[in-house]
Amino acid sequence: MDFKKVFTLGLISGLFAFVICVVYTQAYYSILVDFSEGAEVSIMLSYCTGGTMAGCFLYFAIRKIIKNAAIANFIFNMIVSAIPLTLVFMVLAQNDIEFINENASFMVDYYKGFILPMLFLPSLSWMTFKPLLIKE
Repeated sequence: MDFKKVFTLGLISGLFAFVICVVYTQAYYSILVDFSEGAEVSIMLSYCTGGTMAGCFLYFAIRKIIKNAAIANFIFNMIVSAIPLTLVFMVLAQNDIEFINENASFMVDYYKGFILPMLFLPSLSWMTFKPLLIKE
């Protein structure tokens, strides 16, 4: 297992997830409302790249500890699938954000629904690019 490939996978999948988040937010802004106060570009970049880079270190460690690739991948994928689901419940439990933008404050009930799909993008991006970059 080459760490350079795993690190590249983490970086590429994080940047791809970030690009998809930006496209998603721009499309959402044009259709419904501008929630840019609650979904800043810097926060999306740090969430996407931070998540996938943490994933690359975790994946490398699991693969070093567990020699059977199928079992190691299963355990890693279970963890990577559980994290966004946990984050969904954390977002739903948060108090509503207060927006300065008048249009956004009227649509605050839609904010959590706006955020939820973005929670899955880092793990989906990882699973999308992994077959291209990691040959087992």
